Amino acid sequence: MKEIRKKSADAAVNKLIVKAHRSQTDLAWDRADAMQPQCGFGRIGICCTDCYEGPCRVNPFDENEQYSICGRNQQDLTAGFFLKKAVSGAAALVNLAEEFGAVTEKVVLKSVLQNSDTMVAPTDYTKRYAEIGDTVVQALSAINGIKGREQSSVTAANLGVLQANSINILLHGHIPPRVTSLLTAAAMKQSDPVNLIGMCGGEASGSTPLPVVTNYDSQETPLLSGAVDLLVVGDQCVMPAVITLAGRMGVAVVGASTLTDSEAADQALLKAAAGFTRRAGKVVDIPDYKIEMAVSGHASFAPTLTALAKGYAKGVVNGIVYLGGCGSIVNTQDAAIVKLAKNLSEDGYFVVTAGCAGVALAKANMCQAGASEVWKAVLPEEVSPVLYVGSCHDAGEFLLIARAAADQGLPVFAIMPEITHSKPLATAIGFLAQGITTYVEISEAAYVPAITLQGQLLPLSEWGHLPQALAETAAAAK
Repeated sequence: MKEIRKKSADAAVNKLIVKAHRSQTDLAWDRADAMQPQCGFGRIGICCTDCYEGPCRVNPFDENEQYSICGRNQQDLTAGFFLKKAVSGAAALVNLAEEFGAVTEKVVLKSVLQNSDTMVAPTDYTKRYAEIGDTVVQALSAINGIKGREQSSVTAANLGVLQANSINILLHGHIPPRVTSLLTAAAMKQSDPVNLIGMCGGEASGSTPLPVVTNYDSQETPLLSGAVDLLVVGDQCVMPAVITLAGRMGVAVVGASTLTDSEAADQALLKAAAGFTRRAGKVVDIPDYKIEMAVSGHASFAPTLTALAKGYAKGVVNGIVYLGGCGSIVNTQDAAIVKLAKNLSEDGYFVVTAGCAGVALAKANMCQAGASEVWKAVLPEEVSPVLYVGSCHDAGEFLLIARAAADQGLPVFAIMPEITHSKPLATAIGFLAQGITTYVEISEAAYVPAITLQGQLLPLSEWGHLPQALAETAAAAK
């Protein structure tokens, strides 16, 4: 049981991890354990498979500097690895913007569609990072233009949002808003109640936020409840293992890209209804954990900003910090991000969050009004101490909040403490392009020279030093 608790700080997730263990169902944590020891060279980006002369790797502990076959040293390899991840993340955001119905300029492709000689040559990467940052801002702004909300709303988080007596349709991954609308309309035609819930991009986002069932590392657990009747998957953030597990459990899977019209949505609902019928009379295992969460954005931020500016003038507020990222299988799920958010809040930083990091904070009861004694004297009564703005692709909401805060003289930062995918890394570079100093905790960041655009990208090595680092950065900016 002790080992189970180390996997997640979420009791609901741990309950279903126990069920998986008893049924000998491997989850992401089991596969991570089986993968040990992982390649230390790859962890810090000093191995390369760019060409068929390799693979190459260099030893960071060798007395003499080592080079790849083509002549790249450790710094070149790491910088190239980092750049490719950033390009991949920016391209993913551009693709999402286009899927959601926006027209974007694929400036990011300039950074990836270069001949191999250019890609391997030692170079100053600043121009490429600037292109990536500008492209990310364009993509996030385009997504926000389509999905941005006009008012705050309230939904719920954790595995308890599943309903035993309803048709449960789980939207997993980054789902275009039109697909959610089509499924919502199709659900109205069903005689049985239909419960649309989201996870890893299909959750509390846009004008009609869905309840969110869990976050990235635990994405297999909703299926283990036995209550999911249809799984709708987007193109990103979906582990292949989830599709495999759905097949084993007899849960129908539909690709979001196939739901192009009302007829396709109606057919998907028929599959969900059939799944609901098949589980009739069977016992489902839904953990009794559900927490209310507020979802808001820049459109309703003005009263909060006024309160924060007054608090900053009095010295009780130190700034605004965005917390993003995915989670990390090597750490106890949710534990570190929740602790960091609490520490920042106690140090006078108002936290804005999104994506799977935000879901962790919501599950920890930090995203509803009145949840913190620290902020009761500062914030309006209806404002939560942590502002959840939606999925990770809704980070454009934070950019608008950051601009408004900067106009009031408030220091603004971003922290990505646990990055799994390349989208949050690209988002961090987008923040830099807007002048926001951002800290990231990924292994290779410590080996890449500080990236400076309008803001700086800095490695997050010692979390305990963050308050001092933030204060020094804010003081230097004055």
